[in-house]
Amino acid sequence: MDLARYAELFRTESREHLAEIDTALPALERDEDTAQIAVLFRSTHTIKGMAASMGYSAVEQLSHGLESLLDALRSGARRLDGDVIALLFDGTDALSQSVNDAVEGRGNMPSVSALALIERMSSALDSPGPRDHASLHMSSAAAVTRTTGGDNSAGTGLVATLLPQDFGSLELSDEMVSTPTSISERLVEIRLSPDAALKGVRAMMVLSRLEAMGTIRSINPAQHTWNDDGFDGAFTIALGTTKDDTSLEATVRAAGEVARVVVRQPAAGSKERETLRHVRIDLRRLDTLLDLVGELVITRDRLIRTSDASSEFGTAHSGTGSAPNDRAAADRALKAVVHDTARLITALQEEVLRTRMVPVGQVFDRFPRLVRDVTRDLGKDITFVTEGREIELDRSLLDAIGDPIVHLLRNAIDHGIESPEARRRAGKPAKGRLILRAARDRAAVVVQVEDDGGGIDRDRVLARAQAQGLVDGDVTALSDEGLLRILSRSGFSTAATVTSVSGRGVGIDVVASRVRALGGALELSTVTGRGSMFTLRLPVTLAIVRALLVKIGSETYALPASHVIEALEYDPATLISVRGQETLTLRDDVIPLLRMRTRFGLPQECDDGTHVVMVEAAGRQTALQVDCLIGQQDVVVKPYDAVQGAETLFAGATILGDGTPALIVDLGSLT
Repeated sequence: MDLARYAELFRTESREHLAEIDTALPALERDEDTAQIAVLFRSTHTIKGMAASMGYSAVEQLSHGLESLLDALRSGARRLDGDVIALLFDGTDALSQSVNDAVEGRGNMPSVSALALIERMSSALDSPGPRDHASLHMSSAAAVTRTTGGDNSAGTGLVATLLPQDFGSLELSDEMVSTPTSISERLVEIRLSPDAALKGVRAMMVLSRLEAMGTIRSINPAQHTWNDDGFDGAFTIALGTTKDDTSLEATVRAAGEVARVVVRQPAAGSKERETLRHVRIDLRRLDTLLDLVGELVITRDRLIRTSDASSEFGTAHSGTGSAPNDRAAADRALKAVVHDTARLITALQEEVLRTRMVPVGQVFDRFPRLVRDVTRDLGKDITFVTEGREIELDRSLLDAIGDPIVHLLRNAIDHGIESPEARRRAGKPAKGRLILRAARDRAAVVVQVEDDGGGIDRDRVLARAQAQGLVDGDVTALSDEGLLRILSRSGFSTAATVTSVSGRGVGIDVVASRVRALGGALELSTVTGRGSMFTLRLPVTLAIVRALLVKIGSETYALPASHVIEALEYDPATLISVRGQETLTLRDDVIPLLRMRTRFGLPQECDDGTHVVMVEAAGRQTALQVDCLIGQQDVVVKPYDAVQGAETLFAGATILGDGTPALIVDLGSLT
């Protein structure tokens, strides 16, 4: 068996459980919520079971030590205190490192430090006779004969320590089987337990046992699909064997975590159907998709019939000029079918896009541990709250927002929230509050990092910016928008010292560039003495976006509709100059004007553009002068590769309904 094929799957599933641990541990420390112990125990127990199946001894022993300590806490045999909390955090860190080391082949047995940690966990147990961790070091021969009992809900399955060579040498004793005299063909249908950890590994164990019983003819679904996320643990193995059906069933069940086994004779001439790869999609969404497809099929037939009837009508009445009412009725019928088709395609498009959505909680779960560790390092006292974990975001965006959020959280803890002493002097509660929030706002997802700290010192930022030549000396105040532009400059920092957390001039500039690359915008709101809030405004999906199509020169461009406020005719009478910058006055507001022909380096016509589009990006409003408004349209975003070294003004490209290409403007890069 090639365990490397399953190593990444093991790491992925382990990380999910480690994320649950990282969320539950700070909650246990903060509130002493004993319900979190059950979460910790379940996640640790599952990791132990998966590690046992993979033969990762270091991971198994560490998780076993944590499990024993958590079991003592759960039963009341050990009291929860600061020492135990610290030990749980240390154990989790070591477990996470051991998972990576095991997968990357850097060591399968516990290190000296890991063994010392296991001993500390054993010593922390108040109950007499702590479990013997040395018993986990089993020989491979003993490992393959250790079977599960009647209750296999623990998920550890057959093997405590399973080495790769074990799979090639599995044998059954003579007492277990009888020996018919001829080879017969059998289909063995297996369904693994729904809660089985690492179903692909468990399926491989079943296959290895059946290989010892005869000759494998075929496997359905194909063996390489067992490593896919969509593998549900159901598979069929065809083999030629001399063993009877009872022996085959007993052999499969001995592998552990098997919910159902059916051994049967294949039908004459039958060939097992090959199964396609699967994806995990909510069954209700599949039902909705099926309903929509059913309606679309009916509408397709209506469209064909109506089109045929219209053609026959035109042929029969060509040149006669008669029956205008019949012609109008045929046109109305055709338009109605086209309208229904468009409606169904839109609904189908929206439902397919929903299958790509993932709750942001999958990213938010990473951060409680981060906040806890940084808070302790800086000697601060902070309550961390997450809101809107159920809000869904395109899975392609989900991982991309992780690093920007980390930067904002670190900055809030280091620069935003004061020390307990400083907060008391300011008349605030000693414990600060940090909120990570997600919400929907029209066609966007809004992610906010809000703190109740001292806010950003505008005067200090202004003084540093003027000293670095970033702002004119006659500027006396900074707006939130101007403040964000300065903080987003690469290398800019007001920190007096460099710490392990911040102060090197990186952070906000990284966040701004990452968010802009995702087609979003970064915003800032801060009040001195009351705190700050950074807002990441992101598109729900990168696959299809609503866009306003405009003409600039002779070309068509797409402006993301989520950033468009309004479009109106250009009135030269509203044009004024403010400090050398062309601006428009609109309803008593003064808004900067950007002539798009000039910005794109296109030839200037004798007349000005006829329309302006009011957009909001990077926290500021801008009026874009264009030559013509075409209308709104859903566009499919395709990657756009700019010429190396050229200024990046576009977020992607698309193909319009008439087949012509159009560039999608990156509004954040214009302002």
